[in-house]
Amino acid sequence: MKTMMIALAGVSLSAGLLAHAAPADAQFRSLRNAVKKVEDTANDVRDAAEDVEAAARTVEGVANSDGRSVVGAVTGGRGAAVNQAMRQRSNYPQTARAPDHVGRAGPAPAKYVDQISCANLNVGNAFVAEAGDYTFSQGISTETRGGLINRANVSPTNGCYFPGLGVGDVLYVEVDKAAYARGAYRIQCVSYDGSEQLDNVQGPRQGNYTGKDVMLHTGHSLGYTPTASGSNSDRSNAYRDYLDGRGRTMLTFNFGPLHTDKSGTDFFCQWYDRDTNKSAVAFTYRRGPQG
Repeated sequence: MKTMMIALAGVSLSAGLLAHAAPADAQFRSLRNAVKKVEDTANDVRDAAEDVEAAARTVEGVANSDGRSVVGAVTGGRGAAVNQAMRQRSNYPQTARAPDHVGRAGPAPAKYVDQISCANLNVGNAFVAEAGDYTFSQGISTETRGGLINRANVSPTNGCYFPGLGVGDVLYVEVDKAAYARGAYRIQCVSYDGSEQLDNVQGPRQGNYTGKDVMLHTGHSLGYTPTASGSNSDRSNAYRDYLDGRGRTMLTFNFGPLHTDKSGTDFFCQWYDRDTNKSAVAFTYRRGPQG
């Protein structure tokens, strides 16, 4: 009898284990699928989170002094801007031009301009733009993304010099990739009167924008080419390949505000290689307040 009871108990235990094995296996499969899904969408989640932060910095903007649309301005106030940022899933840093923006830099003193010595980087395909939203169509749906819009083509003087920039502008240039890689560049900025210098922390930002901000999504209505489909990372990779195919690399510089600089301060800046005493790019910009 004792043997029979032990045998029955063993059968019961085995049946119980088998009964739980199938659900457990299904749970593990479900977990693996869930993990894969999270990994597949990680970039989009990160982009959405960064958009919320960017929107919070820019929703107070109004019309620019020169008539171009403000970066990140959204009808409906702060809440509407945050909601829009969550929908658009872009990943660009934004700098809003303030209501009391003081304009763009005036002519630089000759003592600075005369010192420009451009590296032989074949600077070209340059434009000044703003970071903002654009729409594109897929079938009957319309979606929103962020990138560099309101572009105006510009040509350098003295080979690499771009004067007259201001808060909210983004300067985009292309240079020879191999030649640029041989340098070690850093920002140098000095006010026109020589009383203030800016470094990598306080000066204009370099490299805040990537290929996805330049290569907008296929189906947009702004007319910029080339375009690509897919996620932000897909478009960034596609633009990198596009540049690589031409032996080029991209540089961007953007200019943030300083709310205590009410009257504005003009700076002469250069992206400078101390080893060669040459500049990849030089420019002037006017720092000003943000509302």
